[in-house]
Amino acid sequence: MLTAQPEPTAQWTRPARVACRLCGARLHRSVLDLGILPLAHRTVALGEDAPAYPLHARMCDDCLLVQISDDAEAPATATPYLSSRSASRVARAGQFATAMMKRLRLGPGSLVIEAGSNDGYLLRHFKNAGVSVLGIELAAAAGGVATRNGIATEIAAFTTEIAMEVAVRIGRADLVVANYVLNHAPDLFDFAAGFAGILRPLGVVTIQVPHLLALAQRTQFDAFRHDTYTYLSLPVLERVLRSVGLRVFDAERLPDRGGSLRVHACHAEAPHAARPGLKSARLAETAAEFERSDLYAGFNDRAALIREEIRAFLQVRRESGRRIAAFGAVARGSTMLNACGIGTDLVDCVADPDPAQHGRFLPGTHIPIVPVEALLERPPDDILILPWTRAAEAAMPLLPLRPRGVQMWAMLPRVGRV
Repeated sequence: MLTAQPEPTAQWTRPARVACRLCGARLHRSVLDLGILPLAHRTVALGEDAPAYPLHARMCDDCLLVQISDDAEAPATATPYLSSRSASRVARAGQFATAMMKRLRLGPGSLVIEAGSNDGYLLRHFKNAGVSVLGIELAAAAGGVATRNGIATEIAAFTTEIAMEVAVRIGRADLVVANYVLNHAPDLFDFAAGFAGILRPLGVVTIQVPHLLALAQRTQFDAFRHDTYTYLSLPVLERVLRSVGLRVFDAERLPDRGGSLRVHACHAEAPHAARPGLKSARLAETAAEFERSDLYAGFNDRAALIREEIRAFLQVRRESGRRIAAFGAVARGSTMLNACGIGTDLVDCVADPDPAQHGRFLPGTHIPIVPVEALLERPPDDILILPWTRAAEAAMPLLPLRPRGVQMWAMLPRVGRV
């Protein structure tokens, strides 16, 4: 059985949110209940306790939106992840930019606006091709990096008000990009309405989100976190955009981050014709739900079994005298470790390449974060690759350890060698 999770001192005391963020209906159907867990998206200092709240996802019976059903406002991390640190992410951004410039015939007279632009890793590809760009980024640290690199950036949350102000001051966009930010918006309608307000009549908005279907099919309980308010399927995403006068005309299912969904939308009256990808994505969701009636209803039970498997695997190796470490101080890993009741009893430390994290601790588990060099100098027997959705890339700094007999593992979607 799972052992008790580390008990945080900062407990959630407010009543749970029971109204759907999309249609307002009362929420009754539970999808995943991981109990009270600390905020996964930030690390803590020595002796500091992370705020903890229920991590409970529910599905609306009326509109099928899945949301975290508490009313806690998750504070932003002080040291946001800078996307340009990932070579594969930058490469994919370049491919996307090239494809969109060709598809929409973007040039020097065009404007691309990105909501949640991070450190400008995507917009720089457009800028280098002579396209005007503007980023809108809430995290001042990431936005500051973009600005210093020559990417015009507004430090603000993307809202309808900000979108309209930018439209008046700078102009409307030919392309609006929103990658992995819509699902972090407390107000779906306000965020989506911002797209409509900032988009030119023939413009296109592309939105990429974690795909609820992929999360359910692979039982990715570690993808759920307090600052991700909603988890979206294609029908729900279409409904959100339709409510603000936007129409989805294309969709892509992508492997990024364990499985994501990218949609292309336009103003309802724009002439963009529906493309085959939209029909394919719709059919995939319908077929999956038809083939597995417990796809969402059985998610919690499947997650419980996987959590048991993970902890049992680590216990056996620890009891045999093996030293276990982890790699990657990422939010997914924090959720996984806390949900499985894994702390320093099983994992000695977690190595991370970010110097700002060294000397800090994972929330809840209080596993110390150390430089990668610490593992290279004193190799453990086993290393858990916590960013398992990009395990091959993440494990690159650890390749010198393979000839020394170190075994590397991904815990999800099932325990396996990397």
